[in-house]
Formats: sequence, C-alpha cells, structure tokens
Amino acid sequence: MKSSRKGNLSRAKNRAYLLMFLLLILMGVAGHSLANVSGDAEYVAAAGQQSLYQLDIAKSRGTIYDCALRPLTGGSHSWVAAVAPTIEAIGALETATGGKHRDRLALALENGKPFFLALDRPVEHDCIDMFLVADRYGEEQPAPHVVGYLDSQGRGASGIELAMDDALDRSQGQLSVYYQVDALGRAIAGAKRMVADSMKETAGGVVAAIDLDIQQIVEEVSQTLGQGAVVVTEVPNCEIRALASLPDFQPDRIGEAAQRKDSPLVNRAFQAYAPGSVFKLVTAAVELESGQELKSFDCTGSLNAGGMLFQCFDGTAHGQVDLKGAIEKSCNCYFISAARAIGSQPILNMAYNLGLGVEQEFGRGLFTASGTLPQGESLTNFRALANFSFGQGDVTASPLQLCAMMNAIASDGVYRSPKLIAGLVDGEGSLTPHRPVTDVTLQAMSQKTARRLQDCLINAAENGTGARGAPENCVSGIKTGTAQTGRYENSQELSHFWYCGFLSDGSGPRYCITVLKESALESGDTARIFREIGERIAGLKFAPEA
Repeated sequence: MKSSRKGNLSRAKNRAYLLMFLLLILMGVAGHSLANVSGDAEYVAAAGQQSLYQLDIAKSRGTIYDCALRPLTGGSHSWVAAVAPTIEAIGALETATGGKHRDRLALALENGKPFFLALDRPVEHDCIDMFLVADRYGEEQPAPHVVGYLDSQGRGASGIELAMDDALDRSQGQLSVYYQVDALGRAIAGAKRMVADSMKETAGGVVAAIDLDIQQIVEEVSQTLGQGAVVVTEVPNCEIRALASLPDFQPDRIGEAAQRKDSPLVNRAFQAYAPGSVFKLVTAAVELESGQELKSFDCTGSLNAGGMLFQCFDGTAHGQVDLKGAIEKSCNCYFISAARAIGSQPILNMAYNLGLGVEQEFGRGLFTASGTLPQGESLTNFRALANFSFGQGDVTASPLQLCAMMNAIASDGVYRSPKLIAGLVDGEGSLTPHRPVTDVTLQAMSQKTARRLQDCLINAAENGTGARGAPENCVSGIKTGTAQTGRYENSQELSHFWYCGFLSDGSGPRYCITVLKESALESGDTARIFREIGERIAGLKFAPEA
C-alpha cells in the first residue's frame, strides 16, 4: 500500500514539472511574439510619421523698376540646386563644383536631409532639381542709394525699399520644393517631389523715375569723383533720371559698407553743403524780378562790406561787368553790391520759392536734408548779407535741391518738386501713378527772368567759368561754384566744388545736371564728369542734327 502511494506521488510531481516546463515554453513564445508585435508597432508608427519636408529655395518681394519698366532689382539670376541627397547626387555635385563644397556635401549625405546649393551652372541628376533664381541685388547694383537695402528680416531699411515697403511686400513670391521624408527628416529615395512656385507675383512693384540708361552713364563716368554726388533731372517735370552718391555700396554687403571710414551708406545727393557761387543765380533772379539790375558795375577785385574785405577769386579785378558778365566771370563783388541794393528778404523769398531750406520727402524714411537759410534778422549785418549773396555763410543746399533750382530756371521759371517715384505697377505691367508726398508747383520767377538767366548760363558755358565742362555736342548752360568749408588738410582749406547746369536740344533745355565734389583741395575731374555725362546724354537722347 505504501509502495503504491509513493508511485502516485512521483507521477504527480512529474506531471507538475512537465506542466511548468510547457508554461515556460509558452511564455517564451508569447514573449517572442510580443517583442515582434512591439517591433511591428514601432515600424508602423515610424511609417505613420513619414511627412512632407518644405525646402525654401527663394523668397522675394515686389520689383523696383526704372521709368521704362526695366528692373533695378532682380535683374540678375543665379542657378540653385535643390537636392535629395543620395550617393549618386552628391557625387554629381562634387564633380560639378570641383570639390569646392566637399565638407558641406559630406555632411548633407550623412544626415540625409534635403538641401539647396548655389551653383555656377546647372547639374543634371534625377535627385537634383535646378532653378534659375532672381537675385535681389546684382553684383553691380544700379542706383544703390535710390533702391536702398533690406534688413535681416527682409524688410526695407533705406531708399525705396523702405519708403515703399508695404507696397513691395504686397507682391511677395516664394519658391519651395516639398519632399517625402522619414521620421528622421531624411529624404525617401525615389519619392516624388512637388514644386510650389509663386515667384511670378514679384512682377508687381514700384516704378522709380530713374532712367537706367542715364543712371549707368552717370555711374560709369563719376567713378573718379571721389566723395560727392551727381544728380540728373528731366525738364520740365523734374523727374530724377539719375542719382549717384560716391562712394557707393553693395546692398547685399551692408556690414562691409558700415565699417568703411568714407561712409558709403550716406546719400550725399540728399545731404546739405555750402552751395558757393551756384547760389548767385538766386540773387540774380531777384535782381531781374525787382527791376533793380546793375547794368554796369566796376569790379576792382575786392569790396568792403561791414568792415570785412571780400574778394573775387584770386583777387581778380573783372573791370566793368553787367549781369551777363558777372555770371560769366562769377564776380563776387557784383553780387554783393546787387544784394545791398535789393535787400535780404526778397532773396530769402526767392530761395524758398526755389525749394531751398525745405525738406523733400519721397516716402517713409526717404527724405532730403532741408538745408539752411539764414534768419532775416542776421542779414541786417552787411557781412552776413555779403556772404549770403554768393552762397557762403549760413546757407546750405543739397545737390538735389540745386538741380531742382536749375530745373526751374530751365523750365521758364516754374519750380516743381523733384520726383523719384513714378507709381505702382501690377504683374501685368499696368501703372498706377504715385502722387509725391512733397508736391509743389509754382511760378518762382517770370518766364522773362528765366530766359535771361538761361542766356547768361549759356554764355558762361561758352566763354566763362563753365567752359571746361561744356559738352561739345549740344548747347549747355553752366554755373560753377567753389564753397569754402572752414576745414583744413595739410594747412590748406578744403572746398566743395560744383558744376550745375542744363543741356539743350533744338527745342530748349531738356536735362539738368549737378555735380558735387565734396571736401577736396582741388576740383579734380568735376568739369570732365559734367562734360562727359552731358555729351553721352545728348548722344543718347537728342535727335541728331539734320
């Protein structure tokens, strides 16, 4: 009986051990299955996380055009490659670039994320999409002080970019490529790509008054000017057809320009300087308008005013001169005497009517210096009045203001505010005219007075101080000026040198030009620059003589 019970217990233990073994096996199988299920779930989750990656190739805004709708921005283009990195695609780029971007390409291959690369020429490969993208600014950017530049956020920071910032932003465009990528952001080989391109929207924008042909002439000819400015306006409406400030800058390299000691970011065409003898035209206009013309004056080379001795240039005695001779020879003593006879207030009034002493605004953040005119009370002092009569003392004006003043004389006495922005244009090229912020039109002097001054200026270009700068292929009228600065270099006083005048064809004055050489010991190329710009504009714009 005892033996039978022991046998039963042994068999029960064996069954228990077998059952436990089977349970362990089942648990192992179940664990393996669970592990497989867990792995499959991660795979499914990863697959679910496949998404689109947006690679932005280019983003821009409205175009700035010249008066003939030729682009001043976006006129140059560069090749850009959008790349889904594979060994073959990276190899093609490595070969095309001659190893120039080897480190970047190696990193791109390692992380597998789509990227773009600027290239000199297109590269063909299934994983590379090539785009010809407009650059905002060209390597030789025309009219940088007019166009301006963008800040780090892509908003206008100066020039038309700032003044018309909102209008330009309304014509934004973007070029993007969308890639299918895995959970780690790596491009999926062989997957289709989608291109979204709205860059055609940037065809809308702003039309400037600048004439690109004249602007390029001015920029080419004025490179030897040093520090200074050149402005060209078209008669009669005073559209600014060219504006150059020297030295200039590249709008896409503002950091470099900001570090330079010669301040290329300053728009010298908008800054105020002593005008020197160019201001004599204001005194002359009042003399004629008032009927108090000095028909004969004996210049001895010097004249006492308020206890101070004033001299003509180099103390030259000009002898008997009338108004025509005084402008021809730029006789200081004549205009001092004329101002004494006229009085200060009529001269101040004429200066204001010709746009001096008044800020010119073209839009938000884009405006000229107002310049300065002396207070009437100060001109009761004969020394102050003497200085004022020929553009010294407390009077300053910008190159643009003096060009607008000359434009009024060339327009039979009608002063019109300078115009820099012509209007807004849509993507189809339809122009909506833009009314200037400052918009003044007035008869500053009679036609008779303006015509007399035109004749005097033509004589000065033919026989007087302007002869060295007179173009040979057209009629011109010129007034020169040399303004003392009170600053010295090597014991010699620096001066501002001016050439200001107009060009005429058979119908009369057509363009006005002002050239300023700033703070120099000698006039240098000022005359040559005026002459060559005038000759090239006349050759381009004037009909050949029969």
